[in-house]
Amino acid sequence: MTIETDRNPLEWALIFDPQAEIERISTFIQTEVARRGARGVLTGLSGGLDSSVCAYLCARALPIEQVHVLMLPERDSDSKLHEQAHAVVRSLGLRTSEADMTSLMDWLGLYDDTPQEVARNRTLLERWMRGIRRLSGAPALFPWVQEYAYGQRRGLAAGALQRWMWRYAGQTQAFVLGKLRARMLALSLRAARQDCLLVCTTDRSEWSIGFYDPHGDGVGDLALLSHLFKTQIRALGRELGLPESIITQPSSGDLAAGLPNEEAIGMSYELLDHLLVGLSLGMSDEAIALHADASPRLAATVRSACALADARRGMPVRLEPLGRD
Repeated sequence: MTIETDRNPLEWALIFDPQAEIERISTFIQTEVARRGARGVLTGLSGGLDSSVCAYLCARALPIEQVHVLMLPERDSDSKLHEQAHAVVRSLGLRTSEADMTSLMDWLGLYDDTPQEVARNRTLLERWMRGIRRLSGAPALFPWVQEYAYGQRRGLAAGALQRWMWRYAGQTQAFVLGKLRARMLALSLRAARQDCLLVCTTDRSEWSIGFYDPHGDGVGDLALLSHLFKTQIRALGRELGLPESIITQPSSGDLAAGLPNEEAIGMSYELLDHLLVGLSLGMSDEAIALHADASPRLAATVRSACALADARRGMPVRLEPLGRD
């Protein structure tokens, strides 16, 4: 047997059998629905890659009448994604409901500081993010912002920057978290009413660095993709027969102007996945950088983001139980 010694270990670790994984996930869905005595599953559908893959997986695992889909458009939703969501439903023959969230989000004040002309101006939003990244000098935007948001930066300069930045970042965080949590409230209530298990669509790439809200898109009864990296989910989508337009389009949280997640994270998913694989293999920052064609500083930044994400999953912070001396 010939052993390949020149294969990139990061690429090698991402190789898997999509068909076998589809069968494994299908069995998981069937087993959990039966174990919990649920009437089926409910998944939110935006028309993006992750939610579409979850819809296809559920439709493959269960009878159509046990798969429920809820679409939650609002003022800033991307019309192309919404059209793709309807195309997915039609192709699978699924039953779907749709609830416009605009009035609720307006009542919550989520639009107060972000006019529609700004929220729908993708060019402006991308330029703003790139400007912040240049000013920060950070190799990736999202991990840098998280370090300030959760008090990981120390010193007078860091404290002053955090207070100044929060005048703007606080508005953005309220805008993002408010939308994610309003959606999850609607999904959770509908799932409870229909006695269905709620599907969590967050993938391993986003889960690893904390690019999700534990009280929003991280909520659910079944996490179908949290063990798979984004590049693996694209392969899974092709095996399931998703339209190529969904597989290749930039992933987006559909929060404003269809802004791609890669702009907010600060790197491509392909690069992020390679860095995360290197961390999972126990490689040093220098070794990861060598195989991922990146800088050791970027590898260290992703390592820090993963550690902070682990800490966030332990929140809320608790006091030790009372004891006797």
